Amino acid sequence: MAAGGLGWVLSGREAMAGTAVGVTLPALVRRSSVVAFSRSLEASSRWEEIGGSRRIVTYQRVWFDELLFGQPSSQELWVRTLGGRVGDLAQIVHGEAELRVGDPCLLFVHPGRDGVPVVTELAQGHYPLRADGGSFRLHPSPRLGRILAADGSAVKALVGRTRAEATSLLEQVGRGAR
Repeated sequence: MAAGGLGWVLSGREAMAGTAVGVTLPALVRRSSVVAFSRSLEASSRWEEIGGSRRIVTYQRVWFDELLFGQPSSQELWVRTLGGRVGDLAQIVHGEAELRVGDPCLLFVHPGRDGVPVVTELAQGHYPLRADGGSFRLHPSPRLGRILAADGSAVKALVGRTRAEATSLLEQVGRGAR
C-alpha cells in the first residue's frame, strides 16, 4: 500500500474526483430537514476541528427563495461545507457540494453530527440552476464525482429538469417520502 501511495506522489498525478453510491430521490428528501430553491448570499472560510482533523471549512449564508420541505427558523441559514481558502492555503474536497455566491440552486440540507447545517449527501444534495436553451435547468454540483448505481439516483432524476419540473417531481416524491 505504501509503495502505491509513494508512486502516486512521485508521478505528480492528482486525483480529481471521488466515487459515491447514488442516493435515491426519496431517500434524499427523507434525510433532509430543508429542501429549497436557494442561493448563497456570502461565504466565509476558516480552520475548524472536524472529525478529529484540522480542516478548512466554508460557511455559506443561504437564502431560501422557495421552500419545498421543512420549517427553518428563518428565510436564511448558515450552511457548512468542507474545503475552501484561508489565506494562501486552499483545500478541495471532491464529492462535496460547491455552492457559489449568487448562483441559484436546489439545495437539500440537514443538521450535521454537531448540529451545524450541512448539505445532505454532499454534492448529491446540491443542484445549480443554469441557463440552458432558454430556460433554467438543474445541473450536477461542480465537484460531484462518479456515482455508483446512478440509474436510480437523485442525480439521474433531477439533472436536466427545469425548476417547475423538479418542483413537481419533488412534490410527488414528498408525498411518499415524508
